[in-house]
Amino acid sequence: MPKKAIFKREQIHEKAFEMFEKHGLDDITARNLAKALNCSPAPIYSCYSSMDELKTELIERAKKIFLEYVIRPETDMVFLNSGIGLCAFARGERRLVNPRVLSDTSYGNLLKKFRDLMKVEMEKDERFENLPTEFKHDLFLDCWLFGHGLATLIATDYFENPTNDFIKDKLLNSAAVMLYKKLDDFNSKNK
Repeated sequence: MPKKAIFKREQIHEKAFEMFEKHGLDDITARNLAKALNCSPAPIYSCYSSMDELKTELIERAKKIFLEYVIRPETDMVFLNSGIGLCAFARGERRLVNPRVLSDTSYGNLLKKFRDLMKVEMEKDERFENLPTEFKHDLFLDCWLFGHGLATLIATDYFENPTNDFIKDKLLNSAAVMLYKKLDDFNSKNK
């Protein structure tokens, strides 16, 4: 009769997610995870066919958490909601904004995946429907740079627990300046 598994898949996943939040994906090996669980690698492989399967699952969980923040309807402006969500994510999930987590390239930079999720949200905002693609791309990049910078400052406690109203005000002020500049540049090119 086969030996009964000591750990359930959920227990292994939770310990791996803790490790992911602290150290990024590169430190999650069967040996390191087994050490953290105080067992051999065998129980891990009885629940996961490979470490790649586990790491993919961890990334999907992080993306799901991020998306939950980004799609919250804080205002009637979808794109603004995604910016507020990005900053609220940094405030509420500091451990996932850890540079080691975001810069891990072994599974396709998580920061780029977060950025791409926000691009999808921008496309849902009707105010941007008739704008040229290049214009939208440039505006998104400017907003992403500012939003990510603000989120980083929040995650590192430069702003201690800012309210969503504070975040909204900062994002709206910066977006207004960026949009005015982009529209001015766009109009100058198309005269």
